[in-house]
Amino acid sequence: MKSIVILPSFERSLKKLSTLERKQTAESLEAFNTMLITGHCPVGLGFKKINHDKYELRATIRVRVVIKSDGNTYYLVLVGNHDEVRRYLRESR
Repeated sequence: MKSIVILPSFERSLKKLSTLERKQTAESLEAFNTMLITGHCPVGLGFKKINHDKYELRATIRVRVVIKSDGNTYYLVLVGNHDEVRRYLRESR
């Protein structure tokens, strides 16, 4: 069974978003959860692999969610703009 784990880094970065961005992020995460259950990626989710074990999905035009995969477990690592995602990827090597 696939599971989703929310990391403290994700919770911290989520607090920095506006109320609207948080709502849109929640909607994207619901679509991600549905994708895990059904196996079908909804159009517009923007789910893509960004390196060997990390993925991103689109919450808004400017906000992305970084997800790390380990077997059947998906860790919500970060939510932020393009620059924050790039910084995280550079630092996590």
